[in-house]
Amino acid sequence: MGERRYCYKCMEKYDSDLHVCPHCGYDDNTPHSSMYMAPGTILRDRYLVGVLLEYNGEGATYIGHDISTDCNVLLREYMPINLCTRVQNKATISVNYNNLAKYKAFMAEYTELNKSLARLRNDSNINPVLDMFAENNTTYTVFEYIEGQKMLDYLKENAGELSWEQVSKLFPPLFTTLGRLHNAGITHRAISPDTVYITDKGELRLSGFCISAVRTADAGLEYELFKGYAAPEQYSASSSSRQGSWTDVYGVCALIYRALTGCMPVDSTDRLKHDDLCEPSALNARIPQHVSRVIMDGMNLSGRDRIQTITELVTRLFEQPAVIKPAASANPAAGVSAAAAMTGAAVNSQPQQNGAAPMQQGAYNPGYYGNQQPNPYQQPVQQRGYPQQYPPPQNYPYRGYDEEDYRYEKVNTVDRIKVPVIIGILLMAILLIIAVVIMSIIAPGKDTAESSRVSATDNNVVEGSVETTTDVTTEAQEVEVPNLVGSFYSLSKDKWKEYFEFDPTYEYNNDYDNDMIYGQDIEAGKMVSKGSVIKVKVSKGKESALVPDYAGRTKSQYQNDLEQAGISSFNYQFLPSTSGYGTPNMVVDVQTEDGQRVSPGTYFSNKEGKKLCVYYVPENAQQVTQAPTESQTEVSTQQETQPVETTTQYVEPITEPVTEAPTEVWTDPPTEYIQTETQIDVPTDTPPEYGGEW
Repeated sequence: MGERRYCYKCMEKYDSDLHVCPHCGYDDNTPHSSMYMAPGTILRDRYLVGVLLEYNGEGATYIGHDISTDCNVLLREYMPINLCTRVQNKATISVNYNNLAKYKAFMAEYTELNKSLARLRNDSNINPVLDMFAENNTTYTVFEYIEGQKMLDYLKENAGELSWEQVSKLFPPLFTTLGRLHNAGITHRAISPDTVYITDKGELRLSGFCISAVRTADAGLEYELFKGYAAPEQYSASSSSRQGSWTDVYGVCALIYRALTGCMPVDSTDRLKHDDLCEPSALNARIPQHVSRVIMDGMNLSGRDRIQTITELVTRLFEQPAVIKPAASANPAAGVSAAAAMTGAAVNSQPQQNGAAPMQQGAYNPGYYGNQQPNPYQQPVQQRGYPQQYPPPQNYPYRGYDEEDYRYEKVNTVDRIKVPVIIGILLMAILLIIAVVIMSIIAPGKDTAESSRVSATDNNVVEGSVETTTDVTTEAQEVEVPNLVGSFYSLSKDKWKEYFEFDPTYEYNNDYDNDMIYGQDIEAGKMVSKGSVIKVKVSKGKESALVPDYAGRTKSQYQNDLEQAGISSFNYQFLPSTSGYGTPNMVVDVQTEDGQRVSPGTYFSNKEGKKLCVYYVPENAQQVTQAPTESQTEVSTQQETQPVETTTQYVEPITEPVTEAPTEVWTDPPTEYIQTETQIDVPTDTPPEYGGEW
């Protein structure tokens, strides 16, 4: 038997002489997208990358194999597709300099999210994080491979729906996990049949964790929302659309709705236009009425009116519905007998209350949920069990009410609240008149004649006072000024646009990177009115820098060299060389605006306002193997004495595993790759080695 290799789809070994896997039928000649890692790539000298499983605006997930432990894993690669690209035929990611700030900010959030998940790796209902590391200018997270199927497929195998008895046994561990996540400050935002798995052991496992920008529309990344399961506040990135534990309550209630009815819930955006979501009990009569009502309350379109926490949801789902007491009997003798029977039942049930009474079917056990608060409805359920054992007596003779009973029955709800309502209306009218008088007195520009007519209850005056009061209330709203120093201006402007207006001043600064705020006129922590203008100082980069060498560099490569050297886009421009000779897209000369040659290593001042003119050979230039005798733009001495070769040499990157951010960030897929010494910090905290503590 010949050498054996891994199948990139099922990760099973088979004879290397074969091209089709005998286990799953995967053909190793199957093409793959150049935007994602090629199957067969090795990460950290340990993880074998397989085929692409899924991707979204945050990154991509591949099947993988841990060579050291001989176990299958899931490899998650941070790769926001609208902020970066991949270098051709390499695993390295290239980031455009204009997107670098956002790329690093979202990567830091991605790293912190997975660190928090790693601390919860002992929870069997969360797909555990096994390892994290930085490589190829990005961050990778290694998850345990899930042996099971998505809940969507599980429902299809079970006639499309489950009974309440099945749901009440299957979902409680998931409720516990969600409570732990919320206590840790993590909101999932994507609970759906596609992110909840059922393992081979019959347990639910939650996956699909992503940063908030992917689970919210128009938040800076290409978003992914699950129709029918996403809460309405996820379709807006405004500050008024608050998200929290109630957002996950909507998702898990929508999931239960799907499991019990077999129907996908109406999408929340469609419900905002016309809410025609049917109650679960209307679609399946076997669903208990109180469960149906709780699900509808959990899917309330208003986040404020919705069930707020998982604990509250569990309490209401598993509480027993109240039993309505029968009307008082009209037969005195029978009434005495029934009362005696009920008293006896209550006495007989007392030992069960003090002892360990068996739980009723479908009842919620508060002790099962760890740190969640006990169910306050459990004890009353046991106390009112007797009406079910003793049905109400029938056909008793009429017993007349005495005078006291009659008076009590005649006092209805309207009579009770009539007097307080009248008093409240009078007080409101008096307060409104007083408010009109006070506003008329203090309003500027009002003369004595106008003040004498204040007591008139004209509608215009009332409306004007209401508008003035509203304006005063709006102006009185205050917010705390954040500490903006050290943050990127482009990100801060979008983040705080609902609260402040920014007035930037751009200056060069050696201590802060380009686009970074290094000063603000209002002190951090001070309370100011909403909409106040904050003047900020924004760095344009270093005051001076050394001009990098352009020999053998393409236009895109040299642009990145200039940015990394500290020469920002304010201070250079690319111009096509008019000589018409040379290798297309290669830089051949650097001059100042007045035509003076700038040699590599020359000190250049950004602050003087001058621009560097970088000349490159355009695409339609004629390639030559020998330098021309005359040209409009002179080249270096080496170019005059040596021929210009048209071939491009590729220098393979260092393949040693790294634990810190890569040292280079390209702007475009380059034709040549030569490592530089300039470093760009990527994640704020580098993940530890495998097996260490986060």
